Amino acid sequence: MLSAGLFVATWAQFLANGGVTNVGVDYQLYDDATARWLGGGPFYLPHQVSGPYVITHGDVLYPPPILILLVPFAVLPAVLWWLVPMAVTGFIVVGYRPHPWAWLAMSICLLFPITGVKILHGNPALWFGAAIAAGTRLAWPSVLVLLKPTLLPFAFIGVRRREWWLGLAGLAVVSLAFLPMWLDYVSVLLNGRSELGLLYSLNEVPMVVIPVIAWIGRRRDADSTPTV
Repeated sequence: MLSAGLFVATWAQFLANGGVTNVGVDYQLYDDATARWLGGGPFYLPHQVSGPYVITHGDVLYPPPILILLVPFAVLPAVLWWLVPMAVTGFIVVGYRPHPWAWLAMSICLLFPITGVKILHGNPALWFGAAIAAGTRLAWPSVLVLLKPTLLPFAFIGVRRREWWLGLAGLAVVSLAFLPMWLDYVSVLLNGRSELGLLYSLNEVPMVVIPVIAWIGRRRDADSTPTV
């Protein structure tokens, strides 16, 4: 009953913070950028590369390898953008069978207003949360968090395991394929202006930390492989 109540309350917050008219606005932003790139245009907007700009909605701030995630959704159903990462995170969290205190902590994170907004908007942070969740099991998926530099500490989950380093090597190889775009990305970062600087996505932490809480608060008899 408590979980059901939290679920209803959370979705009420989603609607209160954005309304149905804002569903998928972040997903659409990156879908449009991907379509532009596939059509031979730039991935980053011209004003981001040409000189100083104030970061606003519509600006692409992820490094080039994010296209590995984005390109498949040029053909995949949009609903999978939400369904896959939420299913992965949920499966792993439930598998840890967390103690009650962990469920309470995760509920607080879930009810954090920005968490609802990020989910409602289809922010890529959904996928980084899933990568962190999978990283607590397999180590190497957490390397993908390097594609979101502002969440850097979470990328080192599993760093002591060989699989993590293999994942890092794989990401490095993939990154080489986008080498010409890296110069533009450096310009995007150097030209961007934000009042919060590199802390602009700090409000995503409550959402992506949920699987870490589940891992820390797991029951001893749960099927888990400690990696942190």
